[in-house]
Amino acid sequence: MIIRRYKPSDIEAVVAIFRSNIGKYFVEAEEKELREFLEAFSDDYFVIEIIDEVVAAGGIALNEDETISLCWGMVRTDLIGTGLGKKLTLFRMEKGREKWGDRPFVTSTSHHTEGFYKKLGFETVEHTPDGFGPGIDICKMRLALPE
Repeated sequence: MIIRRYKPSDIEAVVAIFRSNIGKYFVEAEEKELREFLEAFSDDYFVIEIIDEVVAAGGIALNEDETISLCWGMVRTDLIGTGLGKKLTLFRMEKGREKWGDRPFVTSTSHHTEGFYKKLGFETVEHTPDGFGPGIDICKMRLALPE
């Protein structure tokens, strides 16, 4: 397993991971947003490769309010629960701290992954039922700086 920077040639592999998660974690209409994000902000997007196959992906971005977003994180659906998501999330947080220093992390995720982020210390700050689509709530979460 290796974690490396996203390359434009990875786009279809990342979209395939996204599509494997439609219905529970994403809605089909979000694919256009993902593609646009990857065209504009791929400098801080990463993938996990296992035997030359991209199986997980996720990025980071600095927000105007000086928080660091964990964005477009996903693991191929048949590999959810194997620890890849945690490895990728911790890697992205490390990269975010290296690039922008100690700042709070935020993410907008579904209620299906809310518990995953809570285990990492995130707190839900806003919850919108069906916010992403029918049956997929938006959970805005934040990991504050240690006091």
